[in-house]
Amino acid sequence: MTRDEATETARRLGEEHADRATHRWMPREADNGEWSVVKVAMPGASIDPLKATVETKPKPAEPDDPRSAYERNVGGNYIG
Repeated sequence: MTRDEATETARRLGEEHADRATHRWMPREADNGEWSVVKVAMPGASIDPLKATVETKPKPAEPDDPRSAYERNVGGNYIG
């Protein structure tokens, strides 16, 4: 098997094989130069098809300042 054939086989298995949710396939070159496809288990990983996204709600507006206009506008240490 050539490198291109191994890459294509790994891609096809990743798309079609029944174990595609828990395993990956990768091309691998042996010491003699031959290429093969290896199946690698992904422990704890389950890859599901795409699902609907969750949208966040907009943040509520900041509440009005409960202080009086005088207390808001006076600077320094004048507020008791």
